[in-house]
Amino acid sequence: MVKLPNAVTKALGTKLRSYRELAQKSQEQLAHEAEVERSRISKLENGHINPSLLTLATLCHCLGITPAELFEGVTATQPPASQGGELRRRNQAHAEKSPAPSKAVDTAHRAKRSKV
Repeated sequence: MVKLPNAVTKALGTKLRSYRELAQKSQEQLAHEAEVERSRISKLENGHINPSLLTLATLCHCLGITPAELFEGVTATQPPASQGGELRRRNQAHAEKSPAPSKAVDTAHRAKRSKV
């Protein structure tokens, strides 16, 4: 499992904090506006949690910025487990496991079924 904070969550948290301070809002004010707990804002800013895209979009809305602005300058990335990265969750698929068979129906099978 990925240990937090890491380079990605720290970089994003730093940007979030700088935009919050630029907007002259306290953690409590931002939390109230975004309808999240104040401690969640603190954890985000310190890189201790991995926020959902929707949470980030809501925070951006409350700060009057776009997600692109929030991520501007964030260059840290996370390699997949097969390339030395850590698993992000316990049930995560990775290169050592074979992929599940595709449920897509090929065109030959569809043509055969339509004749029946």
